[in-house]
Amino acid sequence: NRVVLQPLPADPQKSPQKPLPNQDNTQLQRRPDVGPQVKPGTSPEQNKAVVRQVFDELFSRGRYDMIEKIYAQDCVVHHNNNRPLKLEESVAEGKGWRSAAPDLKMSADQMNVDGNMVTVAWTARGTHTGRGNGLMKPTGKQILIHGSSTFRVVNGKIVEVWNNYNRNEVFRQLGVSPTMAFLYEETEGMRLAVNRMFTGPVPVPRN
Repeated sequence: NRVVLQPLPADPQKSPQKPLPNQDNTQLQRRPDVGPQVKPGTSPEQNKAVVRQVFDELFSRGRYDMIEKIYAQDCVVHHNNNRPLKLEESVAEGKGWRSAAPDLKMSADQMNVDGNMVTVAWTARGTHTGRGNGLMKPTGKQILIHGSSTFRVVNGKIVEVWNNYNRNEVFRQLGVSPTMAFLYEETEGMRLAVNRMFTGPVPVPRN
């Protein structure tokens, strides 16, 4: 008589056997969906921390050595929906205000974060005891300006900025006539145009 061997039933208590090299492992290799991965330095709170340094270190303490840490090299800065500036041009303007008011302090009054966009309502205070940005004769008068800035942060660095404030209000508080303020704006525009003939145009903002 021929004996027929029947396969033994699988033991549910034992772990499944490892697949052979030529076996279809599709089901075994499938992993649960864990959602999108967040890259380091891109969380809303981290973006907020980057922008916080702009006010705490750069604008209030004059720590210009931190620019490369905070901003991307090809960062573009927009002022009052006007002409865009290169990073170095915007930094030069910031240094001009600090030269005119060495005790300049900028405080972040309110910060709102939406993904990689950080919007700040701020206040600037200082005393006009120096020279800079067309303010050649110190008046000793106080400066108080309110404004807002929106920063776009990518991979832990600021790549684009939108600043909104009334620059003419600074001149008004210091007794500068509207005509002189206009002439400063026109002269600054011409200076930037000539400078870009040698240094190149404003870079295209990165995505």
